[in-house]
Amino acid sequence: MPSAIKMIHIILRTLQFIFTVLVLALSGALIQQQMRGGTPTRVNYSIFVAAFAAVTHLYLFPATVVDRIASPLFMTILDALNTIFYLCAGIAMAAQLNGNSCSSFHFIHNNGITNGGGYVSQSRRCREANAMTAFEWFAFAAFLGSLLINLWNLKNQNHISRGRVNMKGVRPMSQTSQPV
Repeated sequence: MPSAIKMIHIILRTLQFIFTVLVLALSGALIQQQMRGGTPTRVNYSIFVAAFAAVTHLYLFPATVVDRIASPLFMTILDALNTIFYLCAGIAMAAQLNGNSCSSFHFIHNNGITNGGGYVSQSRRCREANAMTAFEWFAFAAFLGSLLINLWNLKNQNHISRGRVNMKGVRPMSQTSQPV
């Protein structure tokens, strides 16, 4: 991998880690503040997505830095899963919050995510949920960037491996005998 692309990939991995930690912290705070009723499923899903991303990051970051332990196919699969999970979490949270203002009394008292905190200000809870949604979208974009880099690496790896096979004496199909 060229050094400039590798540096961009390392920066993306760092951003992914930062956004994942922020989503994990904000979703954990929303769960901890839930005083009545069950925790909203969208918040539960968000903490699952962040925990999954954190666990996969234990392999993805070192594999990005050290080429010997990198498996481009495995990295692509993990990045694809994280990209899909963060996309779904961002859509689910945005749909539930519906782009409403956190200063709207009617909204924060009737929304399933914002009205669960008993002792905490509901407008603060609304802002935390909006921040979590934004960081889910940022993480989605970072994982999408890594996914595209990994797909590019897979494509280049296939071209290189095909070239090696041809150099070992296996003739390309164009040089084999034609049926008469």
